[in-house]
Amino acid sequence: MQTYHFKETVNSKGMITLSGLPAHKEVAVVVMYPEPFDFQKEMKRWMDDIRERHPYAKMSKEEVLEQLRQTREVVYDELYGDDYGD
Repeated sequence: MQTYHFKETVNSKGMITLSGLPAHKEVAVVVMYPEPFDFQKEMKRWMDDIRERHPYAKMSKEEVLEQLRQTREVVYDELYGDDYGD
């Protein structure tokens, strides 16, 4: 199976002309027309989703810092064991 990529604009009659396809072969044509992408709207939707789901979103600044300190200690212990440079 080979894949060919064409980026063509459909004319007013709903037609396009493609060339370079293999002769006398059956082909499947997939038509995609993406909606215009609004980056700001997508980022806002993504941030709203994070604010709803992320555990830190419901914590105070102090709670987040405490959680990060605990995580740092766990990671340090995993990497270096109980030897803190003694």
